[in-house]
Amino acid sequence: MMKSFTFKQASKLVVALVAVGMLTACESDDNTRTGMITFEDVALDSTGVWNGSDKSGTHSQYDSWGSMVDAYTGTFQSGVARFLNIFNDYGPMGTSWQGMACSNHTDTATAGYGNQYSVAAGVGAAGSTNFCLLNSDSATCSFDQPLIVNSLYLTNSTYAYLALRDGNDGAGYVTKFKEGDYFKLTITGLDTNGAVTDRVDFYLADFRAGKQVVVKDWTKVDLSTLGNVKQLVFTFFSTDTGDWGMNTPAYACMDNLSYTIEE
Repeated sequence: MMKSFTFKQASKLVVALVAVGMLTACESDDNTRTGMITFEDVALDSTGVWNGSDKSGTHSQYDSWGSMVDAYTGTFQSGVARFLNIFNDYGPMGTSWQGMACSNHTDTATAGYGNQYSVAAGVGAAGSTNFCLLNSDSATCSFDQPLIVNSLYLTNSTYAYLALRDGNDGAGYVTKFKEGDYFKLTITGLDTNGAVTDRVDFYLADFRAGKQVVVKDWTKVDLSTLGNVKQLVFTFFSTDTGDWGMNTPAYACMDNLSYTIEE
């Protein structure tokens, strides 16, 4: 003969079933993982910089003013992303780089190109050591798989900061910002097909509408509106331009990129 449940037994059964249901719901909804790219995993040599000068990138040549330039197109990796770098060797005329580099330089006082690798904040985001340096419109990063970039931190390089604040780029090419001027970085998201998902503007300097802002501290930038992206492309614009293009040094510093992967 089957015994009937007491109220106490029935209550325990209901609690158990609810617990199982909650556990199952959590498991089915838990299909995401988050992470952060901090650049602390990038090994830097005694120079404190990785800028492609090891010539580990793919070699090509191009003509510049009648001379052949050796270019090395490669990347460095941090976390789940690769950061594009192009290193140019002009022979006796020297070298240059563009795209993205990794640095730990913190000189906040020296103006000019010779101090191009330093961050105006004097330290990496959240007190870290390494940070990513962006230079020119070749700055692009690609992720191992599509993900949502929740946010990242941006600030000026010392080179750009002193040019913007004081009109001092060490060479006399820039003019001190005045009312109406601005220097911005546009971040464009691209999906797996290379289509634009959205764009976000961040003003590294803003002298519009009575403002006199030149960013020095690390500033969090929300990029969640870009949605699922496979790449980020960074482009610069300044109101200080001339016959040869933008006079403002096309540099910025980036750190602590937070992301979510939906699996």
